[in-house]
Amino acid sequence: MSTIIFQKQDGTVYDLDKLGFRVKKFDPPTTNYNYSYQQIGQYGAILTDVQAQQLVIPLTINVLATDSNDLFLQRMKLNRLLQSQEAFYVYDAAAKDIRWKVRAETASVSRDNSFWRASNVQINLDCEDGYAESSYTTQELDRKSGKGIGLGMKLFSHKWQYTFTNQNDFIFYNAGVIPLTADEHPVMIYFTGDAPNGFTITNKTTNQSMKITKGVTANDKVTIGGLIPTINDDQQYSAGDHNYLDFNSGENQIHIDGASNFTIKFDTRFYY
Repeated sequence: MSTIIFQKQDGTVYDLDKLGFRVKKFDPPTTNYNYSYQQIGQYGAILTDVQAQQLVIPLTINVLATDSNDLFLQRMKLNRLLQSQEAFYVYDAAAKDIRWKVRAETASVSRDNSFWRASNVQINLDCEDGYAESSYTTQELDRKSGKGIGLGMKLFSHKWQYTFTNQNDFIFYNAGVIPLTADEHPVMIYFTGDAPNGFTITNKTTNQSMKITKGVTANDKVTIGGLIPTINDDQQYSAGDHNYLDFNSGENQIHIDGASNFTIKFDTRFYY
């Protein structure tokens, strides 16, 4: 199979195959759902809640070395790779546009009868988000070169755009399988333009709207990420009407009121 890549938060990339860790199995499971039921009467129950929980991704490797001393060094190297004080990313080199944010459970490296190999080392990678994420954000995607657009992401076959200029009505396309909510997966919205009395963004699909009540000019930079707007790098809770925006999976019909000569950008990852 193709090699598996670890990527640390600082961007450092580690190719397991090149480091002497031959991957035998990397099998991310499907979504791990937890179902809550309420018993009714004597003969049945009703479903009351469905929640997506963390994933445990099994990774099985062979550790290769040249002698017993080198095997010890390989064990130390693997321990460094699996350091999980902070989460790191894992992805298949053949599908690098989707990655999982994980932490590693403990693993035991037991040598074979030979001195240069440890076989079938089982490593469980815990993905607390419960989903894979796109490796690139919407502002990094490039249709012409194909950057960030992988198989199965629903971006090849769909017309999409995430920067809009002087368009009061347009579609924001959430290509992932879960909604992008303001409290869990907020979409970063960047606005520049003239709005002397403020402006309103409405998601007609979710029947939500958020208004920036403070007047702004083309020299101002407005950022909306979740609940609190930021104007010129200064968080201003009083500058909004305290509403928020979510984005359903699929198409979201967006409308802008009160603005002219504006550009609005949406920056987010998608979850699969």
